[in-house]
Amino acid sequence: MLSRCFCVLLCVLGLQAQEARIRILGTSDLKAQVLPQDPFTLAPVPGGWARLGTLVRLLKAEVPDSLLVDCGDGTGGSPMAYVWSRLHPDRPEPVTAVLNGLGATAMTVGHLELMGGFKQIRAMEEQAKFPWLAANVRFAATGKLAFTPYQKVEVAGVQVAILGLVARPRPALPDPLEGLVVEDPVACAKEMVPVLRQKEKVDVVIVALHGGAAETCAGDPESPSACLAQQVKGIDLILAGHTGVLTQAHPGGVPVLQPGSRGAAVAVADLTLRRARGRWEVGAVATRLERPAADLEPDPGVLQATAELRAFTDAYLDTLATQLATDLDGRWGRMEDTPLAHLLHTVLRQATGAQVTAVPAPSKTLFIPKGPTSVRQFYALSPTDDPAVRIQVTGRQLRAYLEHAAKFFSYSHHPDLFNRQGGPGEFDTLEGVTYALDISREPGARVVTLTVQGKPVKDDQVFSLGLPARRLAGAGGYVEAMGWKGRPEAVTAEPLRNLLLAHVLAKPSLSVGTVDTWRIIPALDRERVLAQQP
Repeated sequence: MLSRCFCVLLCVLGLQAQEARIRILGTSDLKAQVLPQDPFTLAPVPGGWARLGTLVRLLKAEVPDSLLVDCGDGTGGSPMAYVWSRLHPDRPEPVTAVLNGLGATAMTVGHLELMGGFKQIRAMEEQAKFPWLAANVRFAATGKLAFTPYQKVEVAGVQVAILGLVARPRPALPDPLEGLVVEDPVACAKEMVPVLRQKEKVDVVIVALHGGAAETCAGDPESPSACLAQQVKGIDLILAGHTGVLTQAHPGGVPVLQPGSRGAAVAVADLTLRRARGRWEVGAVATRLERPAADLEPDPGVLQATAELRAFTDAYLDTLATQLATDLDGRWGRMEDTPLAHLLHTVLRQATGAQVTAVPAPSKTLFIPKGPTSVRQFYALSPTDDPAVRIQVTGRQLRAYLEHAAKFFSYSHHPDLFNRQGGPGEFDTLEGVTYALDISREPGARVVTLTVQGKPVKDDQVFSLGLPARRLAGAGGYVEAMGWKGRPEAVTAEPLRNLLLAHVLAKPSLSVGTVDTWRIIPALDRERVLAQQP
């Protein structure tokens, strides 16, 4: 009887030993945001590493066998990142320090990291206690891999491989870093996953993708997650990042998680594995997107790791920029030419050398009063690391660009002036041509005048057009509306934001006027515009 009980006990213990649970945590697109605070208005906002760090520690404490993986675009895109890279590169890079403190397992290289240049990349890699991954990024000259392709780790006795992949930029976009080639991530995964399964003998394959999550394989080069899930066998989980959209999907039966941007959430995947035929097999995968609660206390480790650079950043942003002679007001940029828009057009024209420039209408909340101004105020006009490009377009394409912009409005006689399907940053204005948009007309027939130097623009005329690079990435739908294809003939070496700051800081006093090159027909009720515009 005793021996029988002992055997039963051994069987029970053996069965218990045949099951394992591991947790995978994913972050992405933090863009070096630390505090839950807008760096320009200082108003509270969701997200940031301070709260996210606390959430990550809580989630790891629940399941000690946890891995933290970041999917890139984490070290650039904020004033603190700018201050570190331009003014204090001798100090530790703050986001790398945060990930070190949270025990990150690996990070996939993002486009923002690539745009920083190799000297900066290698400096951050040297500080990191985790590998920077990218299995499909090679040196153009030699064909050698530029980064570690994957990380293999053991957790709870399970062999896990994290394969880093980077989405290819859209064909129209400039390469994120000259001298590198970003290969097709799907083709790379088809080659690498069998290597991980057969040669490395891993039990779990996780793809850490710097690329957007998608429900279907639609051929978008910047969102290849569904194509990976449906076309590559052997992937257990895809962590995505790049487009900043909170996404939880299962294309091809493979779970795909994208945790948004700037710390909106943490991707959580709990994997249950069972031992069978001498190896572990993934049974269930429970996924969710965990948002940090508004009352979460900031993580002391995150605050300490970033304290010095945050102090430097505040001091820099509060530096005197220039003596402004004119108010710069964003409220009326969607109904008439304004000094604020003209300033952006001027910087873009000087940077690209283009005949015509296109800029998104500034936010209605932007206002810089005349008098002494700070760097913080001008940084807010162009906060992203987006460069500017110059392309060749025809007069017909310029007209199509403006018709697309005019779709931002509904009709002048409607109670609501604005088409709510478009985002607040999707209305562009042009400078270098003169035009009027009649929003009493049907969309597609609203450009009633379009002239250059007093003469009507002809359909076959050729113009150089300067615009933010994100438009070539498809933002706002302008390139598709024009039917433009190709590659830019010029790309600025600096982000538009840096060019704007250089322009302003070079002038002890700054007077900005307007050129009055465009108008809305009929004249809009300013009170309705103020009350209704997104």
